Amino acid sequence: MRWGGGLISSPNLHIKGEWFFEYADGEIVGPLTNFITEAGLRLIADSIQNLPSPFLVIGDDIAPGETIIEVLRKPVSSISRTGNQVRFRTQFLQHEAIGDHRKIAVFTGATDTPGTGTMLNLLVKPWSKTANTLLTVEARITVSAG
Repeated sequence: MRWGGGLISSPNLHIKGEWFFEYADGEIVGPLTNFITEAGLRLIADSIQNLPSPFLVIGDDIAPGETIIEVLRKPVSSISRTGNQVRFRTQFLQHEAIGDHRKIAVFTGATDTPGTGTMLNLLVKPWSKTANTLLTVEARITVSAG
C-alpha cells in the first residue's frame, strides 16, 4: 500500500464561540457558549479558499513537530469549496515528485522560493510516487463546529 497501511486520519478542526458580559461593578458573567452558524462556517471556509499563493510542499525529513525540510515545492493546481469543505488539488506529472516521501504540506502566501509562506496543514505519513506515474494530491480542510 502506497500510504504505509492503515487509515489516514487527522484531528478535526473545531471552532468554539464564547461570550462574556463584564459589568461596571466588576461582575463577569461567562463564558457563555454559543454556536457558530452555518453561514459563519461557510464564511470561514471561504476565507481559507481565498488564502493567497498556495503551494504544495514535499519533505523527506523525520524532524518532529510542525517542520518540513523541503525537497519539492509546486503551486496548487486548483482550489474549490463545497459548503464547509475546501479542497486544494495539485497534480504531479510523470517526472515530478519521484521517490519515497514522509511529509507533505500546504503553504499559503508562498512563492517558488523554499521557506516562504505559512504552513496551513501538514501530513506526516510515508508515501511514494514512481516515475511515469501521474498523481493528483488533494488536501481537504473541513470547517465544523464542535
